Amino acid sequence: KDQTYFLCNLKQEQLRNALFPVGELDKPQVRALARELNLPTQDRKDSQGICFLGKLKFEDFIGHHLGENPGRVVDFETGKELGEHKGLWFHTIGQRKGLGSATAKFTHLGPWYVAAKDVAGNILYVTNRYEEMQAPRNALDLDNLNWLSGAPPPSLASSPKLDVMIKMRHGPNMHRASLEIAPGGATAGVRLETRDAGLAPG
Repeated sequence: KDQTYFLCNLKQEQLRNALFPVGELDKPQVRALARELNLPTQDRKDSQGICFLGKLKFEDFIGHHLGENPGRVVDFETGKELGEHKGLWFHTIGQRKGLGSATAKFTHLGPWYVAAKDVAGNILYVTNRYEEMQAPRNALDLDNLNWLSGAPPPSLASSPKLDVMIKMRHGPNMHRASLEIAPGGATAGVRLETRDAGLAPG
């Protein structure tokens, strides 16, 4: 576990002024140091959510800042209306946990997953066949590329392709992949050496 998802969007203007005092240590080493210094956080459990929220639930945080905007929950395959959601911003593609009352009358047909969101129509599409929809695949597209060094690797000057290790989601697993920069440099295509199930926008 690390702060990759946060740090990946920082620019050199921010990073050049940042200090990471335990950046070279892994978590067991930090825990040992905390015990040695008798810090009150030495045995605190790992955060399973957004650490700066503390005990505040993510849904409560989003609700406080964005409010609610109820809309229809619809079966992606059949078009049948299943229930009502409180706001599209409470849900992410591929999500299973947290649908709750949105599919409560049809729990016996589940489990249900978020398949798509129609922002204009305020419709949340769900499916109980997510594995069929999101079969493992080995290619995806990227946009809003951000090079932490401030510039693309020099090797891209002679070839638009780059061999990389890529992380698809929170956790330690990495994929070997090739990245090909599109003309203009703002977008890229990625091809994984192996397949990955459940790739989703975000």
